[in-house]
Amino acid sequence: MDIFNLIKNVSAETPDPESSTKNLQKLLKKSPEFIEKYKNQIHYIARLFSYSQFLSDYTINNPDKLSFALNNIKQPITKQKILYDSHTEYREIYKHAPFTFKKDFMKFIRDLKKRYLLIITLRYVCGITDLYRSMSELTSLAEAIFELTLDAAFMIMKEKFGDIKDRSFCIISLGKLGAQELNYSSDIDIISVYRSSDYMSSGIISQTGVRTNKIESHEYFCRLTGLFSSLLQSPTEDGIAYRVDMRLRPNGQKGDISHSLKAYSSYYEAWGKTWERMVLIRARPVTGDILLGNLFIVEIEPFVWKRSIDYNDIEEIIDMKIKIDNIHDTNDIKRSYGGIREIEFFVQTFQLLYGGNKISLRCGKMKDALNALLKEEILNSEDVLRLSESYSLMRKIEHILQMKDDLQTHKLPTEKNELKILARKLNFRSEKKFSSELRLKRLMIRDMYNSLFGLPDVKQDFMLLINQYLPEQGVFDYLSFKGFKYPDSALKHINTFNENINTFKTITERNLLRKLMSLFMEYIIQYENKDTLLRMFVTFMQKINKHKAYIDILLQRNDLREIIVNILSSSTYLTRTLLSLDNVEGIFEYHDTMIDFKTLEDRLYNILKNSKEPLISLRDFKLIEELKSGVLFLKGLHDVHSFTNILSNLADTVVRALTKYFKSDSDFAVVGAGAFGAMEMNIGSDLDLLFISTNDSLYSKAEDIIRFLSEYTSKGIAYKVDMRLRPDGSKGILLNNIKAYENYYFKSAHLWEIQSLLRARPVAGDRFLMRDFEDMRKKIIITRGGQITGSYMKDIRKRIIKKFSEKTSSYDIKRGMGGIKEIEFLVQYLQMKNASHYPDLISSNTLKSLKNLFKIGIVDINTESILSQSYTFLKTIETLLRLNELDVLKINSDITDIIARFMNLKNSEELKIKIEDIRLKINRITDMYYS
Repeated sequence: MDIFNLIKNVSAETPDPESSTKNLQKLLKKSPEFIEKYKNQIHYIARLFSYSQFLSDYTINNPDKLSFALNNIKQPITKQKILYDSHTEYREIYKHAPFTFKKDFMKFIRDLKKRYLLIITLRYVCGITDLYRSMSELTSLAEAIFELTLDAAFMIMKEKFGDIKDRSFCIISLGKLGAQELNYSSDIDIISVYRSSDYMSSGIISQTGVRTNKIESHEYFCRLTGLFSSLLQSPTEDGIAYRVDMRLRPNGQKGDISHSLKAYSSYYEAWGKTWERMVLIRARPVTGDILLGNLFIVEIEPFVWKRSIDYNDIEEIIDMKIKIDNIHDTNDIKRSYGGIREIEFFVQTFQLLYGGNKISLRCGKMKDALNALLKEEILNSEDVLRLSESYSLMRKIEHILQMKDDLQTHKLPTEKNELKILARKLNFRSEKKFSSELRLKRLMIRDMYNSLFGLPDVKQDFMLLINQYLPEQGVFDYLSFKGFKYPDSALKHINTFNENINTFKTITERNLLRKLMSLFMEYIIQYENKDTLLRMFVTFMQKINKHKAYIDILLQRNDLREIIVNILSSSTYLTRTLLSLDNVEGIFEYHDTMIDFKTLEDRLYNILKNSKEPLISLRDFKLIEELKSGVLFLKGLHDVHSFTNILSNLADTVVRALTKYFKSDSDFAVVGAGAFGAMEMNIGSDLDLLFISTNDSLYSKAEDIIRFLSEYTSKGIAYKVDMRLRPDGSKGILLNNIKAYENYYFKSAHLWEIQSLLRARPVAGDRFLMRDFEDMRKKIIITRGGQITGSYMKDIRKRIIKKFSEKTSSYDIKRGMGGIKEIEFLVQYLQMKNASHYPDLISSNTLKSLKNLFKIGIVDINTESILSQSYTFLKTIETLLRLNELDVLKINSDITDIIARFMNLKNSEELKIKIEDIRLKINRITDMYYS
């Protein structure tokens, strides 16, 4: 194969065939014998020439340097190797030309850097080293040059100012050099420290024999530091060795460029700022008196690694990051969103917060810090993997961008072909795949960063247009990262929303809806059940998006957005209510925690009287009031007992308004039983009713009330009515007089029917009949209550538990073992057993009855406390289940996450443990009292 075809073929295998071909041809033209000699390694040269134009130009003009690099390509680059190989050359510079030493030395270190940078780059682009090994070799190169430079600086200082008694001085590296993760074209961040300020330099003897140029230690070491910096970064015809940045020293550019160990200690103790703590995380002695450097690290330890968390530091970190965000554009993969700096801030914030107590976190290298955060369980494995992969990708990009022209750049190319070449250098199949992968990782990092600091996620609007920026798999990965369990469904809902937006004619309308959706998304992504929440929200938006007034209100009021998301995320029942209402103005009202039920009753009566469809109006009324009270419960403004009391009062209001509507106030009364009678109604509770009258002609009034409550309509039913607690149950007559009730309960009623009387309560109608029923109820309970024994109650409970036996993966919170009914039955048993001696025990409400039992001394304070707290806990769970139209609690289902979050528990496992503990305690108590 001729040389031209060889060049063409090897170049074609590189990421940038055009650059590789062009540079190989230049080398061939200048040094044809070189190509022939290194024909077997031409693929290495081709790769180098496709990655770095700067090093291509250097080697074409200096083929001997390329020969040296190719001969050493397999040899690891270490500080010791560089110093050993360059020792003789360095010493010869001063020996042969002491008067031009400074100029010759600067040329020497610039050439030395290029010589070894060439080897390091070759090793990396040819796959001999990976990213982290390459960064380590770049660090070794800088350390070797620093050591030579400091030695040269001391020699020059001695020639000018003489020697100084205590030469103890150290260069402390910060940033990437401190972390041993140096870039190809990094600034070198340093500070310098000396031990003592007590000496003068010896000076030099002038031609007249006078000793001159004696200077104090502080000036000596400041001049030494300045000279060190100048030797490295002064521009020459060979360029610079390194850019040196000393702005991170105390007092910045206004401060002296070197300080004593004591001065550093005093400064950081009195004036040190949070950003300086963050900078010093990666402080490392790099050349000079390393023992002094280590003393410096020990001295600043109390400042950097505080023992207690100071949240003011976090505010300073946030301010720093915001300032950076305001400066740099989105193509900057170092400083912009989700970039290298953001990852560093994220990790270093955890190091600052916890490093005082966890020594393993006190490390400069990113990999070491991430491993420590994982080991200390501060971050989980998924977060560490995400951070590590993102950091590696962006550092690789940074390396490749900088090695091209030896420029300190962090910006992605904007020209499409350049972006394609960059993608190939990073082993991506296409520019599109690379861009989407990078964008996905940056979004993930930004979200993690914002989550850490509690910042608003300014990228939520991105989710609405996500499939325009990422390929399908990238979309699914991002949505999964955001916590969606079913990303394909989530994307479907987002697309549905966008399709709906596109039906609007004006740009203004579309923008308003997108803005509103973005505001809601800030809430949605915070919830565990975000898949269901997003689906429900899109449906809600479809319902209201034609109402500009609703959109405007929701854009203005954050509290309403929170209320709606709370409903959609926490209750399928209230969500269905919200979506079923023709008008949703009620949700926009500020809900009053104090409800005037008499006014509410009058309003409902007027609605029924004036409505063309009273059954529909009744259901709308009930749904809206349930929705309002449900919101207050979900927001924590009502506890479960207040909520069930409101639902019971609402049922009272409905029954009383209907009794009035059917003109049944005379010789007619309605009695509530069960949960209704006990004022413990819940969402979806039946209305257990009894009707009283001496007039059989009023039978139809009872039927009318039942029909209005339970007849099915387009809005469903108002309440399911249960009449089975009447005498003779479902076989008994609907309407009875007081005498008939009394006769039945005294002579025929089962003991469980006597028990049910405890929870009966007159609700509406003739006040004389209501009073008579209450008198009869007490008399029956006092007379027959004592017949109920503990063994009878235990037997009933066993039959109930057997009938509603629980599956191993679920809990029947209400009827199951150690559940709500267990507590209610025990309280009712103790009431009936002792009612003949203590008539005041006769009460329908469980908690009120429990307090009465304690006051009389039937239960002790510990038992009362356990039962009341357990009852509240279980009733809260039951209410959340009912709000989601469930009867039992299935472990590891979405509802457990909702309940755990509402009850401030860590997770569903803690919820399960607490339920088990409560059931065990309740069973022990019931066994004790029934025995």
